[in-house]
Amino acid sequence: MTGASSGIGLAIAKSLGTEGGNIVLNGRQRENMDAAAKEIEGGGGKALVRPGDVTDEQVMIGLVDAAVETFGALDVMVNNAGYNPFDSVINGGDYAKWKETLDVNVLALALGCREAVRVMQGKGGHIVNITSVAARSAEPDDPMYAASKHAAGALTESLRLALEGKNIRMTAIMPGAVATNLVRSMPEEQLFALGRMLGVDPEEAGIKPGEHLPQEMLDRVATMGKAFVMSPEDVAQAVLFAVTMPESVYVNEIMMRPSQPLQMPGMNLPA
Repeated sequence: MTGASSGIGLAIAKSLGTEGGNIVLNGRQRENMDAAAKEIEGGGGKALVRPGDVTDEQVMIGLVDAAVETFGALDVMVNNAGYNPFDSVINGGDYAKWKETLDVNVLALALGCREAVRVMQGKGGHIVNITSVAARSAEPDDPMYAASKHAAGALTESLRLALEGKNIRMTAIMPGAVATNLVRSMPEEQLFALGRMLGVDPEEAGIKPGEHLPQEMLDRVATMGKAFVMSPEDVAQAVLFAVTMPESVYVNEIMMRPSQPLQMPGMNLPA
């Protein structure tokens, strides 16, 4: 489980773990993953925390090997880690941000798939890639993110076809707007506008672009904006549905959207 230290990944790890699964959590915030591991173990599951950068090939190899060595097999691989630069291409965009977007959203996902297939061949398994509804749309204000998600979607479908008949299932989960820290990369004016819209004073809450948002703000997004933004637990429920289907049933993709798009001046989140 990559990207398991916050947001969607943390919710998925808890969901699968409290159902009795043995979970290997990967992410950058060890404290959050340690807390999740205790919750999983308290619910009857087992958990192993493996911090690391998903763009590091050796980290991904070690992550999969740790799952096999600790629990005997890898049944489900969830590639969830993601990055959104909220950056332009035509207005002096930042090349370093573009590269990080592709490294995390495409190449790290490909690494996760490669390593999962390596240990699943001959045994079977299920690979779940968390992409985005941006994989099916154009995003004029966020083009590199959309490009990365189109690539992730194409990769997932290509691997699904390549793995037909090998008892390894592939599922793409494509969420729309979700209340996660991914929005921390928004430009300052948009981030502050979102905070004010939710009744959070940006200065009092210490909201700063690029930094993790106060939990208060994420909680308000999830509760006050239910029609506009889904919760991480909504996505976790979709993953649980996909991986608990009978082996004879293939869930190729699930597209999820909030009932209403979240729109603000200068911003239209994928929804």
